[in-house]
Amino acid sequence: MKNYLICITLLLLTINCYSQNLKKIKQSEVLFILHNGKNENYQTKSITQKHKDKRASIRYSFFFEEENYYSLQSEVMEFIYWHYLDFDEEDKNNPAPYFKVNQSFLRTNKDIIITREFMQKLGYAESVRLINKAQTIFFIDKSEILKKEIIIKEVLYSYEVIE
Repeated sequence: MKNYLICITLLLLTINCYSQNLKKIKQSEVLFILHNGKNENYQTKSITQKHKDKRASIRYSFFFEEENYYSLQSEVMEFIYWHYLDFDEEDKNNPAPYFKVNQSFLRTNKDIIITREFMQKLGYAESVRLINKAQTIFFIDKSEILKKEIIIKEVLYSYEVIE
């Protein structure tokens, strides 16, 4: 019986340690979103343009299938990385923030990094509310991890409902 209680306690602590902290995420002005870098059923990545410094304009999409009050709807949430966030920034030659950190960033900050699975658990409407509160959204693409370095880039956010 004692071993059983110890196992249950360790399991609960492990689950608590490895999950995102919704309260902490809601209080943050900066969000980090993780994309696994693959095109799958519920997420895509498309490169639209390459730049001289080898950066690319990239559109990341997350798809939600949820039953609404009236019908089954498909909602799409998109995060777009452009070399410049807008034309004013391009005139000033001020590119969008783009930096590299050590891969340990994923482990040390996993409680505040939002994944597609986490958004799916929250649901589309709650995910939109959460992301709309953020002042800055940074994106991490797992396919861009090179030599234990992660590229983090600021993205713009949009969403749409397809009926």
